[in-house]
Amino acid sequence: MKEHKTPYPIVVELFEGKISFGVNGEINHINKGDILSLEGNVPHDLLAEENSIIRLSLSKLDKVERVENVANSSS
Repeated sequence: MKEHKTPYPIVVELFEGKISFGVNGEINHINKGDILSLEGNVPHDLLAEENSIIRLSLSKLDKVERVENVANSSS
């Protein structure tokens, strides 16, 4: 996914695979079992280094349409 930000905090948990998760331009290598959280309005991006299963937890205040737009713009 291209760099983007959300107005609300998020939590990302990696169940399978490996991803590179950029935060403010710094790349973090996330492996199976890792969990990370970000406050709102923090620029971030991700690249799956292999087939991966990720859980993204969002605020109830966030909107499905915003998330779909981010995903669609990264295709």
